Amino acid sequence: MPISQYACHGPCNRVARQAWDAYDQALASWLEDPGRTQENKPAPPETPVAVGDPVWDGRCARMIRAAFTELDDLASHLAAGIDGYRPLAPLGPNGRAVTTPEGAVEALDELFGKLTEVEDDWREARHLPPRPHRARGGHARRLSIAFLLDELDDILKHPGSIQFGLATLSWQRRLRTMTKSDPTTKASPIRCPRCSERQVRQEDDGYFKCHSCQRLMTQDEHESVKQEQADEHVRAEANA
Repeated sequence: MPISQYACHGPCNRVARQAWDAYDQALASWLEDPGRTQENKPAPPETPVAVGDPVWDGRCARMIRAAFTELDDLASHLAAGIDGYRPLAPLGPNGRAVTTPEGAVEALDELFGKLTEVEDDWREARHLPPRPHRARGGHARRLSIAFLLDELDDILKHPGSIQFGLATLSWQRRLRTMTKSDPTTKASPIRCPRCSERQVRQEDDGYFKCHSCQRLMTQDEHESVKQEQADEHVRAEANA
């Protein structure tokens, strides 16, 4: 059962999607139980759902734009690593390179193919002139990204942008990892407002997650909790 046909398809609804998936599984088990009763029927989740406008909510749309804007810098960094001007990702736990020059070339070629595919599809949908033929390389990649950035607001309002938006976030994570630019998860000083454990960390998508109870918080929610707990500490010190 989908959470809503109007729900944003971005990371903001990850907790809601998990809640509805768990509900669907519980409901299926209840329906298969010959001893089921209405009293033990699972209740639909009450997790808030962010609505798309029309496809993405404002926060996720900004996140996708920021990620797409970063792609060329990350790709250029990766290309420089192939030529030896910048280091590629460090060795993994098995002593092997996380990113090899061959893997970097393959990733850049794949990225260029995906970008031009989106550009060609969008030009066709908007009845725009075909994409000029260009030799594959950094210059052609930058021109394709620049074109798509100019069109991005309209692209993200299109019902067919779901795969594009999620792929953009995925490419950002992939290239960050390949270029050693992937920020390690940052520990937060707050106690989780759900379980009170100090296991909250900032994930690479910008959201904060409690690694104890899996509670997910936006940046604004995290800052609000942080301020509340700081105020509690000040009041406790004053009353001590």
